[in-house]
Amino acid sequence: MPSLIQNFHVPLIFSSPIIVCGFVSVFAFLIFTGTYLVTTCRFYVETAFGDRRYRGLEPPNLPYWIPWIGRGLEVATNPHKFYETAIAMSPGRGPIKVRVASLHMYMITGADNIQTLFRNSKDLTFEFMQIRVAQTVKGLPEQDATRLSIDNSGTLATPLSPVPEKERIWRQLHNIYAENLAHGRAVDCLTSMFVSEFSRMIDEEPRGKWKRTQVYKLLQDKMFRASTMVLAGPGILESNPGFAKKFWQYDAGFMKLLLGNPRFACRQAWDARDHCLEATKRWLANGWAKMDWQAASQQNPDWEPNFGHRLVRAREQCLQSYGVSLEGRASLQMGLIWAINGNAIPMAAYMLIEMIHEPSLLSRVRDELSSIAGLNNSSSLELDVAALCRLPLLGSVYKECLRLRASIPLTRRLHNDIEIDGYTLRAGNFILAPSWLSHQDEKVWSVPGHPPNEFWADRFLHKGKGSTDASPKLSVPSAGRESGNAIKAGDFFPFGGGSIICPGRFFAKQEILTAVALIVTSFDIEFVKNVHLGGRPSERGPGLENCESRGIISLDRDVMVRMRRRS
Repeated sequence: MPSLIQNFHVPLIFSSPIIVCGFVSVFAFLIFTGTYLVTTCRFYVETAFGDRRYRGLEPPNLPYWIPWIGRGLEVATNPHKFYETAIAMSPGRGPIKVRVASLHMYMITGADNIQTLFRNSKDLTFEFMQIRVAQTVKGLPEQDATRLSIDNSGTLATPLSPVPEKERIWRQLHNIYAENLAHGRAVDCLTSMFVSEFSRMIDEEPRGKWKRTQVYKLLQDKMFRASTMVLAGPGILESNPGFAKKFWQYDAGFMKLLLGNPRFACRQAWDARDHCLEATKRWLANGWAKMDWQAASQQNPDWEPNFGHRLVRAREQCLQSYGVSLEGRASLQMGLIWAINGNAIPMAAYMLIEMIHEPSLLSRVRDELSSIAGLNNSSSLELDVAALCRLPLLGSVYKECLRLRASIPLTRRLHNDIEIDGYTLRAGNFILAPSWLSHQDEKVWSVPGHPPNEFWADRFLHKGKGSTDASPKLSVPSAGRESGNAIKAGDFFPFGGGSIICPGRFFAKQEILTAVALIVTSFDIEFVKNVHLGGRPSERGPGLENCESRGIISLDRDVMVRMRRRS
């Protein structure tokens, strides 16, 4: 008896691939169009019948086309354009609710709203996003993610949930960061070692001989090696000679990994991540095998060769005692190495490139540095780091590059309901506060001849009382005085804000400024041409088009220069 399968015939109408594709296209069109019409009607209903504020209501929902995905593709592929579109549709540029895949986010902007967010830090958490990013980008194993997710008590002294104190892993890590990255002695140790190591690399260059090099490529080599050695010790570099190259391949694929692209779609990023994870795991295993933990506990040195700075050693002990596997610790320690290098090195490159593109600025910065830099007995440069951080012009260049080149998607999860701008933001949802919108706000930053989307070295200089044209002060940005608006904390937050602010911001600033100062004072530098990252000529330098929103914006171009070690 013939089977049902044998008797089943595909209808003729479905036998043509073209017809099938047509049906699929029509079906998709109907789904997407229907979704957009429904969500658009909802948006106009929410905004057409009076002000929703101060009535216990949420912000209006932004329309979207794709069901279940919402605006996720736009946020992932062109975040700056999405930010501008969303805020333009928001009534009064106030908060607006956005669906991003499975997450419901309230996007907020405006100095007052951002400052309200910072004041409500006790009702916000960041750990969920940390774990999610660690899984997708850093390869955190599932069992370790589950273990870390148990602690939902937050990082503040008063827990958000009844988790035993010894099980509060996020609070313990928060205290480790505060002790090792926010205190002067710990930061001074890191900076002093970085200056010594970076100066040693500069001293390897012969004097008086011109050579061509790419600025960013130079920093990706020398600054990366110096910074990583100071942070983690020499082992991770000595046992893995190709670590730097793989690290920057991993960095280039960061957003592809974050978006969950499969291995076949971005093989280089996956392979680079696997290589870096394996190298980090070997380094940690070797460190545990060689480390005298009893001596380290008694002496608590600022730095030792197995794990480098005591920050890494303290994190390693904390995570291991909490039950995080070697693979999980490798993921999180690799994340620390990335967080420092993946932001500080591009920022140093941006500062140098702006000076190289504007020779008069380079000359002004050199003149300013001459007051705090000198030669030691071996003819190597010495820097007064405390004085360096107080230099007005260099500080203004640093802040302006942060304003223009930092795009922080400040993301927090609501533990309790809060009110911002009259809207009720519900617990369990997320807040998205993009620094990009605040840093590009024309009402705040625009100055005649210096729009906010252009670099202006003097934007943060103040030539007011107690200063002269020859010796301006680093103070309130010029933009604020020209526009009549006072610059607030919510207008400029390249490191976040509130209780969840970047703990490494002090070392990052000192590392960036010392690297820039050592390069500028050690070398004569002449611009040759703008180039692509691979070295091909380009018609422009690093741009702001189609930028990622992940911290310091990745460079999409480099600059070729002639450099000569100064006598």
